[in-house]
Amino acid sequence: DVPLQQKGDPAKPGNVVPRHFLTVFGAPKLPPSESSSGRAQLAEWILAKDNPLTARVMANRIWQHHFGRGIVPTPNDFGKQGKPPTHPELLDYLSARFRDGGWSIKAMHRLIMLSHTYRMSSERDEPSIAADPTNERLSAFPRIRLDAESIRDTLLLLGGNLDPTPAGDHPFPPQSEWNFTQHNAFKAVYPSNHRSVYLMTQRIQRHPFLAIFDGADPSASTAARTTSTTPLQALFLLNDPLVHEQAGRIAERLLKIASDETQRVKSAYELLFARPPTGDEEAAATQFLADARHSAPDANEAWNAYVRVLLRLNEFVYLD
Repeated sequence: DVPLQQKGDPAKPGNVVPRHFLTVFGAPKLPPSESSSGRAQLAEWILAKDNPLTARVMANRIWQHHFGRGIVPTPNDFGKQGKPPTHPELLDYLSARFRDGGWSIKAMHRLIMLSHTYRMSSERDEPSIAADPTNERLSAFPRIRLDAESIRDTLLLLGGNLDPTPAGDHPFPPQSEWNFTQHNAFKAVYPSNHRSVYLMTQRIQRHPFLAIFDGADPSASTAARTTSTTPLQALFLLNDPLVHEQAGRIAERLLKIASDETQRVKSAYELLFARPPTGDEEAAATQFLADARHSAPDANEAWNAYVRVLLRLNEFVYLD
């Protein structure tokens, strides 16, 4: 139980408001308790079988992660101001499976990724476009770009630099050196080969890599990320030191795999795109490498440049 703060001022307490669940959701009354904080009751209510929101909201978020758009297009608003689900029966099924499966997020990922809907091609024919112009009914897999964290992690993984272990403490400056103010706030970007989820998060600024590829705003709740296409993204994948370093390591892997240039090109496509190159792609690679050797006789430099070209292809950053 807490007193109501008059006009939001904690120095002006008003009438005491007894703790209770949100009645707008039809929640049950809390039994009186003098010995507990109420957090256990809150957790039990959130996970209760008759709570219609928890499983639905989470299942919708997981679906949105894979398809770029949730079954409920407004993931932060399941109320009257939000949009209705496009497939209500599917949402009911997923939420029930999620709840009855022990709230296992991994099991939900597996269920969705093994579905026919997830494994459909993103190519569309005229009849499907006419019947479902915005693909709201999922007549084809929606072509979506990888999120910023996945792009960075993939670069490090292909270069053999990704550290899968949990990250430790960030090397903050000692407290004796702190002289930060409102107008001189702490800002830093620490080098790291750990997964992007372990990068330092600052509300005042986004990590440079994550900002370029539409990472979430750390100072606000981001229900769904926007996807932009900018020249800066292409320039980053061509010129940034991180990309140069990882491309160089990928090139070293290709040079060790085989001595035959054609086999290296095939290995590059299998490594980056999980498919063999077409005849036209092989011919273009041969011509590019021949031209690159005129300006950079070193084989590593030529292959580094070629790998950076492949990293700029849409196929590297988009799911089809």
